[in-house]
Amino acid sequence: MASQIIALERRELYAYCENLPAPIIARPVVIASLGRGMALALDCDGQRVTLTDNGQPCNFSSIDAILYELDGTSNVDLSRLEVDLSAYWPH
Repeated sequence: MASQIIALERRELYAYCENLPAPIIARPVVIASLGRGMALALDCDGQRVTLTDNGQPCNFSSIDAILYELDGTSNVDLSRLEVDLSAYWPH
């Protein structure tokens, strides 16, 4: 897991990915939460970047919606998509 968590506004996603220094390739992480849908984060170079919309986590209803959001982004390896279920069931 990434050691540092930062927030990234949804409108800045493409610019952020485009400006990642080589050879960094981001790995998308889908974070599922019971009753709240799925959030999207990117793991890259020891950081977890969570996608937000006006300061609130972006929630998606399907993996298809997340893949659509990432369509066309550079420096993101969709084949390494990870689904994090650790927050799904309350402990």
